[in-house]
Amino acid sequence: MRNLLRLLPVLCLVAPAALAQSNFKPGYILPPSGDTLRGEVDYRSEQRNRKLCRFRPAGAAAVTEYQPEQLLGFGYSGGRSYQSRQLPGATAEKAFLQVLALGKASLYLTVRADDREAYYAGPATTGPLELLVQRDTSIVVYNKAIGREINTLERSYPFRSKLALLMSDCPKVQASIVSMELKEQKLLKLFSEYNACVGGSTPQYVVAERKAKVRFSVLGGVYQSEMKVTENDKKLPLEAAWQPTFGVGIVVNPGFFHHKLSAGLQALYVKQSFKNSYTVPSPASSTGLEQKDVRVDFSMVQLPLLLRYTFLEGPVRPYLQAGFQIGAVFQKKAEVVTTRQLFGSSTREIEMRTMITAPVVAAGISLPTGSVGSVQLEARMGWQDSYSQATQALTSAKGLSLLAGYTFGK
Repeated sequence: MRNLLRLLPVLCLVAPAALAQSNFKPGYILPPSGDTLRGEVDYRSEQRNRKLCRFRPAGAAAVTEYQPEQLLGFGYSGGRSYQSRQLPGATAEKAFLQVLALGKASLYLTVRADDREAYYAGPATTGPLELLVQRDTSIVVYNKAIGREINTLERSYPFRSKLALLMSDCPKVQASIVSMELKEQKLLKLFSEYNACVGGSTPQYVVAERKAKVRFSVLGGVYQSEMKVTENDKKLPLEAAWQPTFGVGIVVNPGFFHHKLSAGLQALYVKQSFKNSYTVPSPASSTGLEQKDVRVDFSMVQLPLLLRYTFLEGPVRPYLQAGFQIGAVFQKKAEVVTTRQLFGSSTREIEMRTMITAPVVAAGISLPTGSVGSVQLEARMGWQDSYSQATQALTSAKGLSLLAGYTFGK
C-alpha cells in the first residue's frame, strides 16, 4: 500500500502538464476595427484568459495569440464573453475581463494569480473602472464575558460607497447597497435593477445567473485497507487483499458556490478479508510459544460526503477532494484462534461495530467528454476509526481506493 500511496501526490502534479493542453471551442474575437471574426478560441482558466487569447479561424489553421492591447474583446459561442479594459491603478495595465453586466453601469469579473476573484465596475463600456473591495481586518478587542482580549475579524465595505456614487441617479437601488455583501449573485441583481431603472438607449445585458446543477455518477475500482489486532499487549499487523469496489453518486454545484467548487455524495460497496498467523510468547509459560490465527471479514457500504476543488478548465482538470465518510458494516466476523502445545486451541471472537466514521482526502483528474459528461480517475485515502466495539481489539484502519468514474452532464 505504501507504494500506491505515492499516487496521491503524483495526481496532484498533473496540473502543470494540464496547463499545456489546448481546448479550442467555437468563438469569436473583436479586433480594433470592430469587425467580428469567428473561429475557435482556446478555452482556458480565468487566470489565463485574463492575459491571453489564443484564436484560430478554423480547426486546422495556425493559432494566433493576442494580448489585451491587441483586441477589443473575445468570447465563446453561447458562453462567456470578455472585454479588454484598462485596470485602475498607478500603472497602465490592460486585461481581458469577463462581462457580467452591461448597461449604463457595467460589471466585470477576473480571477487573479492567487485564485481570488476580483470585481470591477464602471459607467457603460468605456468609462474608468473601479475595483470593488470588501475587506476583513483582524483586530484585538476586550471581551467582558471572559475578561480578556481576543482576536476578531472586522469587515469593512469600501465598495458600497463606490456603487452608491456610480448609481446615484437611481434612488430605488440605494437601500440595497447600504447592506450589501460582495457576492456575485447580489451584484448581478443590483446591476440589473439599476440598468432597468435608468433605462435609456444604452444596450443592457446581464450574464445568466448561475443556477444549481445536479449530476449523477457511477464509480468502480479497487479498495484495500490495513489495520492491527491487539493480542497479549502486542499490535499485530493485518492487510487485506485488493477487492473490487463500485457504487453511485450525485454531484451538486450550488449557484452560490465558487465556480471551481462542487459537493458530492456517494454510496460505495466494499468487501475486505484479513487473514494472518503469528507465533508469539505465551503468557501461560515463561518459555513457551503460542500460535495466533487471526481472521477478519466484513462488507461495508461507504457514504462519503466530499467537497471538490477543480484547478483548471481545460481538457485535463486536476482536482482535490476532502470530506467525511460514514460506513455501514455488515456480514461481519472477527476471531482469533490461539493454539498452545499440550493445551489445544481456543477461539476468541471480537465484536465488531455496525457503523464507523472516517475523514477522507482524494486527488484525481477529470476528463470532459463534451456535453455528455466527464471521466474521473482518482486515488482516495480514508482513516477509519476502530472496527471493534472494544477500542483496542482492532485498531483504527486506513484504506486506499483507486477509482474510475463517469459523471453524466456538463
